[in-house]
Parts: sequence; C-alpha cells; structure tokens
Amino acid sequence: MPRSLSVVFVHGWSVTHTNTYGGLPERLAAEAEHYDLSLSVRQIWLGEYVSFHDEVRLEDVSRAVEAAVRRDLADLLEAGERFAAVTHSTGGPVMRDWVERFYGVAGRAGARETCPMSHLVMLAPANFGSALAQLGKSRISRIKSWFGGVEPGQGVLDWLELGSPEAWKLNAAWIAQGKQPLAGSVNAFVLTGQTIDRKLFDALNSYTGELGSDGVVRAAAANLNATYVLLEQESEARGKGPNELVARRPKHAPRTAFRLVKGAAHSGSDKGIMRSVGKRAGADGSEVVDAILRCCAVAPQDGAARPGADYVALCDAFAAETEAVHAAERVEKEDRLFLRDRIFVHDRMTQVIFRVRDSQGHPISDFDLLLIGQDDDPNHLPKGFFIDRQRNQRAGNTLTYFLNHDVMAGCPAVVVDGEVERPEEAGMDELGLWIKPRPTDGFVHYGEARLRAGKELAEAVLRADETVLVDIVLRRIVREGVVHLSRGTKRGSFRKVKPGAPLPDER
Repeated sequence: MPRSLSVVFVHGWSVTHTNTYGGLPERLAAEAEHYDLSLSVRQIWLGEYVSFHDEVRLEDVSRAVEAAVRRDLADLLEAGERFAAVTHSTGGPVMRDWVERFYGVAGRAGARETCPMSHLVMLAPANFGSALAQLGKSRISRIKSWFGGVEPGQGVLDWLELGSPEAWKLNAAWIAQGKQPLAGSVNAFVLTGQTIDRKLFDALNSYTGELGSDGVVRAAAANLNATYVLLEQESEARGKGPNELVARRPKHAPRTAFRLVKGAAHSGSDKGIMRSVGKRAGADGSEVVDAILRCCAVAPQDGAARPGADYVALCDAFAAETEAVHAAERVEKEDRLFLRDRIFVHDRMTQVIFRVRDSQGHPISDFDLLLIGQDDDPNHLPKGFFIDRQRNQRAGNTLTYFLNHDVMAGCPAVVVDGEVERPEEAGMDELGLWIKPRPTDGFVHYGEARLRAGKELAEAVLRADETVLVDIVLRRIVREGVVHLSRGTKRGSFRKVKPGAPLPDER
C-alpha cells in the first residue's frame, strides 16, 4: 500500500507570489504513485513568508514557521502524521534554522522530541550563503530575478552573506552532530545545479556567471557534507614556537544525500531547478522530479542514532549520479554568431570559510592570510587554483575563499574538438597557511603564525563540492607594563610607560 505523503513548499528570499513554485507541486502529485507514495493536491501546502522587509531576519522567519506549523497543520499533527518539505534557495536555511531552534540536540527550552517534518528536500539551498548577498540592497534589486523576488530584504541578506555569524553558528552545530540525522529524526537531501543561464547573466557582476555555481549559489555552499577544522597558535611553554599553528582533528558533518541536477540553474522559467518544472508528466524537469520523489520515498527516521539503510543507499546512488553529471557537463561550448566559440571548463570547486579570533575569543579583523604550498611557499601552488575571496561586511574576521578543487588535486588535460584547451594539471600534495594579524606591537598585540604545508590540511580542505569551516585561534599577547604596583604613597605620571616582556599565557 502506498505511503501517504504530505508536502509543504517553502520558497526563497524576497518572493512575493506563490507562482514561484511553477508546476512542481502538481507534477509531484501526478507522479508520486510511481514511487509507492500517495500525494493528493489536498496534501500540499504552499508556503508564504515575508522576507522583503528589512526588519525581518531569518531567525524571525523560523520562529514564525513553528507558529504556522502548529496553526495551519494542526489536523495533520493531531493525527500523528509528519510532513515532507520541499524548499528552494533561502527556504533551505529557514527550515534548518527552524529545526535546530525548536527540535535541536541542545535540549533548549521548548524543544520537542520528534520534529513534525520527516523529510527536508532542499533545491539549490544557500546553506553556507551566497556570494551575491554582499551586493546589498541597491545593486541586488537590479538582479532580483536571480533570487526569484522583487524587493530586497536586508535582514535576511545579512544571514546569506558568506561567512555570516548566524550561518557559521547553524552550520557548526550541524557538523557537531556527528553521524546523526538532522535533529535525530529528519532525513535531509540537497539537489542543486551548476548551470549558468546565460540569458540572465549580468555582465557587471561576475558572480552571476561563476563556474561551480548555478548563478546564485555555489554547489559547495549548497552541500551539507562539510568539515570543521580548528587551528590554534601554541605558546612556547607548550613546546611549540610562537609562530606555529597546530591543527586539531577535523570534524565531518553527518553524511547528507547530495545530487547535482544536469542543466539546472538557480532561477528562471527556462532552466530554474524549480520554476522550469512542467505540470504534466514528461514535461521539463523530469530529472529533478525523479530525485525529489526518490528522496520522499526513503523511510522516515524513527529516532535511530544513524540513518537507515535506504537513506545510505540513496546517498551512494546520488554520489554516482553526481559524478556522471560532472562528466557530462565538464566542457561547455557557447556558440557565438560570427565570433569564436567560448569554452567553459566546469571544474569541481571547494569553498573555505576562515574565522580568525584570539585566545580570549575576541575577533581579529585586520589580517593578511596566504595559502602556501610545498616548501611553505605561496608561489608553489598550482596556477589557476584561486577563484574568489570575499570578507564578510559585518564580521570582518571571517573570510571566504573559493578554490578550484580539480586544479589543486590534479586532473587530466581538457581536449575540445581534438585541441588541448587546458593541459594536464599535476595538482599538489601539501597545503598550509600563513597569517599576519595586526596590531603587531603595543601593550596587547598578535604575532604572525604559520601552519606548515602538509597533507593534513590538504586532505581536510580538498573535498569537491564541499565547504570547510577553518577556525583560527591566535595568542593574545599581553605585555608587562599594563599594570604596575608602586610601593609607598609617592605619586607620579605613568603616561610614558612602555610595553615590557610578554606575560605568560593563561593556562
């Protein structure tokens, strides 16, 4: 007997009309039976949330989601049933924040044992943000079609900016869960594309045509298979030189089903991963419809410590299908009338988000950070490995690097029509970093630090289509002279006191 399925759709940032869902709701209802699922139109809810007012922040939306679920789905919940959510873009982080806030492992007040959502299927989710969010209200409204909206909403954009404190907190909590499913009871899935809809390309903003993305969200920023690495600057008292960084054992997020969808862009009625899906069977969007229904067909979690066998099997299948999409979309040729064809090589990418703090937890916003290769030399990294760098505007101690994974790991030559478009890349085996913080003198300051090039960071960072959170903690050096006690009652000025020797580090 088919399993009954109820689906809630959750749109992205700055949307004001439910036509953003295209024909996807009707299409899922029409084809669910082929996946041993029962889904009628009456079991579909089209979500609407306000994100286009500046005062509304993402956490406000997630709090409102809880109220809406309790109010609008009361009959479903009273019957002891759970629902699946299909989200687009910012809708993914909204539902993840809602789950963590009300059903997370932290045991916070008001948390309930089992989340009423059983499946979270995210289409092109901005789980680690979007490079476009930094454009701000004035410029992003000009390219509003990329997010499928019409008005800016700065409060939600703050969350979406790469390296935002809010996104870091949510994603670090996710990684810390170990091997458990989301909130211990939710099956999570990520479907995204890496196709650029050239009709929507903005020549003044390179991010809308960035390889390794769908024109808005990078595949690595959508993927929830992420890693956390802590790098600490050791003191001399602990047997390390003051310039050494020590890498702690990396932590990996729970394995999450991740699937690239061939030919899918972020938005638009032609290639958009959601908007372009036709209502009738056999229409456009068959690949994404099939992937969504396969996700929903996975048995709900029953609170077990690890995902079920069918979820693991789908993870394996999606991984193989993703590799096939990468191979099929490796080379893109753009035909241009009367001009030479343009060739785009779609390499796999890696996103690294660095957060720099001192040993007392204070953010350090003034620093230079270099990646280094063999012999600790920044010039010994492969040509073309570096794609982009962006510093968070509100949290200046957070810096996001976008790197070409295939170039760094090594890849065969790219041959197009019998001609070598790009020679074979040997790649690299070692990776380190060198950070130069400021101030470098005074009563309280910092010293530069280096993680010498080795395989450890390379193995942690060089993961295709993934994001790595790198937490760098530097010694806060306090020098003698900040406090001095004088015997007796003689008074005098200490305005010209100079810094002395460094005080011992706190143990």
